[in-house]
Amino acid sequence: MVRSLIKIFSLFCLGCFVTTSVFADEKKSEELPKIKVTMLLEHEGFLAWYAKENGWDKKLGFEIELNICDVSGVEIMNQHNNNFKAWNITSVSSTPLITASNNSSFEIIGLANDESTSTQVFVRSDSEILKHKGWNADYPNVYGSPDTISGKTFYVKRMTSSEYVLAKWLEIFDLDFSDIVVIDKPGMAALDAMNRGTGEGMALWSPDTFDAEKQGYRSVTSARMAEAEIPLMLIVDKDFAAENEELVAKFLATYLMAVNAQEDGYKKLVKAYQKFLKTYADKDYPEDFCLFDLRNHAVFDLEKQLDLFATKGHRKSIINKLERNITSSMVLYLNDNISEESCNIYKLKSPRNITDKYLVMAKPYLKKLKD
Repeated sequence: MVRSLIKIFSLFCLGCFVTTSVFADEKKSEELPKIKVTMLLEHEGFLAWYAKENGWDKKLGFEIELNICDVSGVEIMNQHNNNFKAWNITSVSSTPLITASNNSSFEIIGLANDESTSTQVFVRSDSEILKHKGWNADYPNVYGSPDTISGKTFYVKRMTSSEYVLAKWLEIFDLDFSDIVVIDKPGMAALDAMNRGTGEGMALWSPDTFDAEKQGYRSVTSARMAEAEIPLMLIVDKDFAAENEELVAKFLATYLMAVNAQEDGYKKLVKAYQKFLKTYADKDYPEDFCLFDLRNHAVFDLEKQLDLFATKGHRKSIINKLERNITSSMVLYLNDNISEESCNIYKLKSPRNITDKYLVMAKPYLKKLKD
């Protein structure tokens, strides 16, 4: 009888201990400072997810509240325009930064990746456009000619990096949007329309480029071939950053740990990438896609980023110059395709808010994660 009572009492104490521990862990998690991170369902979203999946945020004493969106960068920027608390950090290309943001509301704090290889223009496999390669000698690997392109219908998500690439491709042949029919459709909707027999081509970004290739469509140019740089910028709400400098720096450290993991051997990340895509896209992407996508998204470690963001004397940083060059190119076609409410010349020409402050602050936190 006594032994039974002792056993029951021991089990009761153990249950209390476990319950108390669970509550303590929950309370501890609740007390961690949080940072709202919204990312597109793309490679950079995977890196942020991979950082959280490995618990690097918890190791630095904060928590990433991650939201993965299958939308466009413009829509993410508009989320912030409508509610500045929608996110604290995100990553978008230059097009949304220019066309859908308030210049004073954010800061560029890092590079997420480079999508110049993975953003492309596709046409049907029997398109006459494919019969001409190197029409412009400055672009020997780009397909097309003025006669085969003019008057044709192309699908593209407006105000995105893919539209920028489409414009740069047309520019190679001394054409612009007035020479073709442009229909606003995002990736999978564009593919569906093409599969129904309408349209000549479409401008896409990854992972839709993979589906296009698998379905037999042919790439006529990538952003890189058309000399259209597409850096994905990590940006932060300016007011949030001013009040949470250490938190922003810690997030950068976790993201850069994921960058290091890719640089150490992207093949090792395939299974994790498949899990990420299954979780958020509900699709089983094969290993060959994951390998292709990881290989074709250039990333930049901390030292490279510090070099790119560095200013020497009165000289502008490489990132600042890149942004200004992209902005200058966009001016040529944006003004004919958007309203004054969403963009204006003054905003396009005004300097970007670019800082390496948080990259510098991230260095000791990144060291701590590596130790």
